[in-house]
Amino acid sequence: MSVSVGHSDIDSLVLAVRDREARRLIGEAITAYRGGALRSAIMSTWIAVAYDIIAKARELAGQGEAAPRALVTDLDAAIAAKDKRKLQSIESELLDKANSDLELLAPHEYSALARLQEDRHLCAHPAFVVEDELFQPSPELVRAHIVHALQHLLIHAPLQGKSAIARFDADLLGPAFPATAEDIGTFLRARYLDRAKDVLVVNLIKAIIAAPFGAERPKYASKVRTLAVVLREIAKSKTAIYDGIMPAFVAAKVGQIQDDVLLSICPFLESDARLWDWMLEPDRMRIRRLLETADVESLKAHAAFDAFAIPPLSAVLLERFNGFDLTTQISVVSEHPRRELVQPAIDLYSGAGSFRGAEMLGQSVILPTAPFFEQADVEALLGAVRENDQIWYAGGTPDVLEQVFDLTKTILGLTREYWQAFVDGQIARMEGDASEYYAYPGLQQKLAENP
Repeated sequence: MSVSVGHSDIDSLVLAVRDREARRLIGEAITAYRGGALRSAIMSTWIAVAYDIIAKARELAGQGEAAPRALVTDLDAAIAAKDKRKLQSIESELLDKANSDLELLAPHEYSALARLQEDRHLCAHPAFVVEDELFQPSPELVRAHIVHALQHLLIHAPLQGKSAIARFDADLLGPAFPATAEDIGTFLRARYLDRAKDVLVVNLIKAIIAAPFGAERPKYASKVRTLAVVLREIAKSKTAIYDGIMPAFVAAKVGQIQDDVLLSICPFLESDARLWDWMLEPDRMRIRRLLETADVESLKAHAAFDAFAIPPLSAVLLERFNGFDLTTQISVVSEHPRRELVQPAIDLYSGAGSFRGAEMLGQSVILPTAPFFEQADVEALLGAVRENDQIWYAGGTPDVLEQVFDLTKTILGLTREYWQAFVDGQIARMEGDASEYYAYPGLQQKLAENP
């Protein structure tokens, strides 16, 4: 009697199988299952599993992984020698190798596939005693084996366990790692997160949080902000897993971080402000105290100004900033531009005391913060240019303002009147000569091109 099963979640899973041959093999198992050939279905499912483990081993071996390379070497040697006993031995150990050496499986996944392997043996090597003692798998059992094979192995890339973390580490520290958040997100999804098992996502999250604070932290010193962006992109793609493990993990992990590197948590606070709430109060107190007392070089080295994202810490940092000398303030704004430093940047610019000083401040504090400008900031900037002749007469000011125009074009609908009034005022100031350099002909052109 055939098993009547229509299109189901099995069909959807089959479409997600990575390897074409593995997809064909599991398709044979499904055909046998739906035709009522239940023993054949179990045997075909095991064949698909065995094939997929070997295919993944070859893929990992090609990436230079030692354990997969050893397995593939043994297998190829046995095939070349037609050593049937060795091949049988390799097949019998294949699932254990996939679990322990290749690290492809979580514990519950290994258990489910081990049951498949046992049932395969019962189907392939029946004990001929009496007919009613032969193994008689139920349709439900066969379906479960097929689903487990698909869910636990066939649809996933071979990126589980330590090998995946090592591969990510090499990517992160390599010269080709993406630079923008959008590109990082695309890269992570394609290379690691799409079809990734929960165990990989969990291990990756924990590795990212731990990297700047462990024994190997010096090699991540320049990558902390990148790690924070990576974590944010993982949170977007794997929200349920991220939200499920992070509160308890952050509470435990931050308490283990030594004071001398604790401020490196600040970029992660910028990435997800909830980390502040997930920390225990003693650790929040430690961070506040370090922000109050650390010297400016330590603050910059640990990207501590990213803690502006947390309101209680923003007040501490702004007080520290106001206490710095002028040179230090300029360096902080230039190296760590953010929304909270826009007004201080405009204040610094407004106080320019020379032509060269105005040009330097335009480049070092205005252009870095311009992407964070809001409507009132454009108005304040143009007012500073009008009111300070050292800025207005500086040869580099027109170029600075044209770049600010481009960097704030997304809010042009709100700021056009300010730009137009500024240009009209400069033309009048030059006695109606619109082509005069200090009548800002470049801005005039940009306004005309962006009606």
